[in-house]
Amino acid sequence: MSAAHPPPPEGTTSAVLRPWPLFLNFSALSLPISFSESTYRLSHNLRFFLPNYVVLTLIVFLLTLITRPLSLILFICIFSAWVYLIFWRDEQLTVFNYDVDQKIIGGFLVVVTLVGLLWTGVWFRVFMALVAGALILVFHGVLRAPEDSMEDSPYGSLLNVVDSPRGDYASV
Repeated sequence: MSAAHPPPPEGTTSAVLRPWPLFLNFSALSLPISFSESTYRLSHNLRFFLPNYVVLTLIVFLLTLITRPLSLILFICIFSAWVYLIFWRDEQLTVFNYDVDQKIIGGFLVVVTLVGLLWTGVWFRVFMALVAGALILVFHGVLRAPEDSMEDSPYGSLLNVVDSPRGDYASV
């Protein structure tokens, strides 16, 4: 990672929404030189930008609900509940002087989401949003070169052949 974007605290690596300018940095896009580099980029970017991919998939899903305004309002409320009850709260939820476990909150939200999906009948739209999200993930994940790709790459400086005409080979 670059010095401008410090690493997130330990244990929260995959739960941090990265800044959108970092995600949409067009100067970091390039074609991979091999299939193994593609898979390395994809796995690295999936770990690093997972919350961004989830947000984009949710936006695509909400855009598919434009023609169904009541379903759109319902799912905006459900997603707001997910964001507030799971991601934004730091303290324990207390209802009638009882602390509610995070697993119970998550289970309740899963049930509410499934009931909302069954009641509105938008399963096909969910499927299409997941397909669109997967396509976004694969294209962005393969085309975006991580900033620290040369340091963390299992191939080390062997992938750095573009910088010099002779290549930069690891010493033995």
